[in-house]
Amino acid sequence: MVEVRALGWQAIACPMLDITALAPVAPENFRAVLVTSANALPALRDWPKERLVVAVGSQTAARARQAGFIHVEAADGDALALTAFCRMRGITGADVLLASGEGYGLDLARNLEVQRAEVYVACKRMTLPEDATAALRERRVDSVLLYSGKTAEAFREALGAEDVTALSAVRALCLSEAIAARLNHKEWRAVMWPDPLKQLGPVA
Repeated sequence: MVEVRALGWQAIACPMLDITALAPVAPENFRAVLVTSANALPALRDWPKERLVVAVGSQTAARARQAGFIHVEAADGDALALTAFCRMRGITGADVLLASGEGYGLDLARNLEVQRAEVYVACKRMTLPEDATAALRERRVDSVLLYSGKTAEAFREALGAEDVTALSAVRALCLSEAIAARLNHKEWRAVMWPDPLKQLGPVA
């Protein structure tokens, strides 16, 4: 919200997922932890702050540093990039932990042969906030920023027929190509990635 407003845009909060944190994870003998969402970070509160954290992208990495972690590295924003990043640096095997949401990260953990812990649950919301719905129907929305595949799915599932029609004048700005792949591009004015804020740009 702050970053969008700094570019001169009016921002409307439209959370589409309810996050419930699960129990914290003990650091044990893990030499590194992989996180695909900042929602996983509260589960690492008991971890030594010098332990290596590998984040899926720069924003999650920034949140990890804000949480006090010293050694933080970032991939390029999606699970494929994180897999490639870890393989290149040898961050694989049973002494690495993937902290993820319920039902997330199964292929990632398998591909890297790491252990996996579910540390939060993400549930889709069934409706948009009233101000977001009003802005969409009144054709006041230029762009929708989508930061995860499940968020994109929840947003689309919450739309009525009138709302879907309005998407033809709206850009979908996605954090990654994988998120963009969840969308029906024909419904949108444009579907763009990988950096939503750069794609949004300052107000002319």
